[in-house]
Amino acid sequence: MKDEYKMTVRFDLTNARERAIAEYLQTLDVKKYHSRNRFIIEALAEYVDLQSITREHHDEDIRSIIREEMRACFAEANFAPQPTTNTPLLTAEQQAEAEQGILDDLKLFD
Repeated sequence: MKDEYKMTVRFDLTNARERAIAEYLQTLDVKKYHSRNRFIIEALAEYVDLQSITREHHDEDIRSIIREEMRACFAEANFAPQPTTNTPLLTAEQQAEAEQGILDDLKLFD
């Protein structure tokens, strides 16, 4: 087995993004990066490292953002108790009719 893995990369020059990347690689200072090959390997390694950040880390970031937003919303909200009224929702007659209706329904089970 060889100690190298070789692959070819093609750039579609009709695609603006791929063209820009190809042009960038052509102007790359190979003295600074040692070679285009080394630059591409390092760029891919950085990308893979970023992708390997655990999902739990992302989830915790999301939880933190949600907590901060909820705190801000609750700080602005007015949670003072609202005055309650003692007015019944039903009149006495309506309440009696409702109770009788329930009793009549229960007779169906006999």
